[in-house]
Amino acid sequence: MQKKIFVVATGAVLTLALAACSGSSSSLDDVQYSLNDATAEPSVSFQTPFTTDETSTHVIEEGDGEEIKDGDNLLIEATVFKGDDGSKVGSTYAQSPILIPVGEDLKKTAPELYDVLTSSKVGTSFSYTSNMVPSADASGSPSASEAAEDTPANVEVYTIKSKLLENATGDETPQKDLNSALESFKVGDDGKAELKLKADRGDAPKELVSQDMIKGKGEKVKASDTLYVKYQGVRWEDGKAFDGNFDGTPAELNLQGVIKGWTQGLEGKTVGSRVLLIIPEDLAYGKDAGENAPSGPLVFVVDILGASDNPQAAASMQSPSASASGSASASPSASPAAESAEPTTSAQPTSTESGK
Repeated sequence: MQKKIFVVATGAVLTLALAACSGSSSSLDDVQYSLNDATAEPSVSFQTPFTTDETSTHVIEEGDGEEIKDGDNLLIEATVFKGDDGSKVGSTYAQSPILIPVGEDLKKTAPELYDVLTSSKVGTSFSYTSNMVPSADASGSPSASEAAEDTPANVEVYTIKSKLLENATGDETPQKDLNSALESFKVGDDGKAELKLKADRGDAPKELVSQDMIKGKGEKVKASDTLYVKYQGVRWEDGKAFDGNFDGTPAELNLQGVIKGWTQGLEGKTVGSRVLLIIPEDLAYGKDAGENAPSGPLVFVVDILGASDNPQAAASMQSPSASASGSASASPSASPAAESAEPTTSAQPTSTESGK
């Protein structure tokens, strides 16, 4: 049930309301914000309807964490309020924060958001509003158009929770101490990864192998967490690569929505780690997985670049009706993730009347 914010109508407020209806714009500077120490959903109070004739941002509270630069991948909490009545449209606090890559795509689609992020530090909270309505052009590419005059605009509140590591970092395990099936793993200057298995690697694995190639110094991963990872996967049978994203945006994966080998093999690992997973077929997709997933035993190298709590997943795990399998069908481009957990490649704030 959405909680509506009521404003007491004084003479001054009534004057402002009449002015808004006659074409004047609202300002994010005039919104009253309660951030709840950025640990829970914020609340806002503003004169409705909230209207604007431009896209704008407002820094509510400056953070004191790491500086943000182009190329960073950020985890951001977001709450959106409707401009017509101030009610909450949606929030990330009950699930996981948004993954926003700060780069050319963001600069092109949401330049105001790019500017406020690249001039901020982790911990900063800011608001955003726009008179633009998201749409798509004839080719299906993201586009936007101006909303009609006096159309209520959403007020969006964001807090920069953290930024992901750029790569695995920590104490390296000597090659001689790694599983004997691994010949080599390397990431080239172009960001592409190469995972090679030894030709004489022996029989197919019957047990799960989960081994730190690099042991990170971050927090421990919980089975209910959402992870942000780069990975490379090959088939045990022929060593052929079938999926990977080391040259792209980190994948956002709910550990309860991936194959069992990932759930069991990554729980308890630490953020910053590079993990070798050798997964028997019963903990992968099975012997005959079909066209949308690789069959048989699988081998992955996974860089854990970040983790966040997922209250919804944690609650689901405690529910008697929750599935304990942890496996999921996947398209080739989403493996080993479930279809609903594909990597985020771009982000744009919801704008006027979007409600999402």
